[in-house]
Amino acid sequence: MAEQEFPSLVPPKRERLSDAIASQIKTLIFSNNVEERQKLPSERNLADQLGVSRVVVRDALRSLEQSGLIEIRPGSLGGSFVTYNLYKPFFNSIYDLFREGKLTLHYFYEVREAIECYSIKLAVKRVNAEDLRRLQIINKRLIDDIADRTKLRENNLAFHLAIADISGNPLIKMMVQSLIELLNTLYPQSRQSSEYIRNTFHRHEAIIQALKERNGEQCEKLMAIDTEYTKKLVV
Repeated sequence: MAEQEFPSLVPPKRERLSDAIASQIKTLIFSNNVEERQKLPSERNLADQLGVSRVVVRDALRSLEQSGLIEIRPGSLGGSFVTYNLYKPFFNSIYDLFREGKLTLHYFYEVREAIECYSIKLAVKRVNAEDLRRLQIINKRLIDDIADRTKLRENNLAFHLAIADISGNPLIKMMVQSLIELLNTLYPQSRQSSEYIRNTFHRHEAIIQALKERNGEQCEKLMAIDTEYTKKLVV
């Protein structure tokens, strides 16, 4: 079989200046453990420090924003702020594949169940009393905010991310966040009833109890049931 040709390919060039600047800023953020929400120097200050144009700095910052490391906010109180939303590249890639028809929702459901069941399997081994208290506080928000349906997604995400955090595997946490954020994006107008929210609260309570008892089999069973409810989103 003849090899396929790609006539649009050209010999690689040297690294773009903006990429080099982005790499420098990224290294400084990680090496100095810059806290989330901390504001970076302005474009003008960065350009002066680095001896480049503001256009180059702007391109570098946009690249960092796409990677989920910073957020660029407009306005007089805006600027570039550290975010550590490192799940963003994974999110963007999967979303593009979905929009192009390369992925279906069925794949999202399957992968979410697989990842979250493994996440809680690890969490059973590592959970402690403080983790359980944190999960209970997060879950209680579902009932406290029941009148504000817009908070359901936020509170549900926080619960599942907390379990992923307890698992001790940061890659699992990034994948869980990507998948739930993707489903939230695909269902931008979904609204659940008070009964749905209460049922979610009780499912989560059962998961917390199984974690407390360190019942791994029950935890995985309950998590599979909980993720199954993703298919019942109302658009």
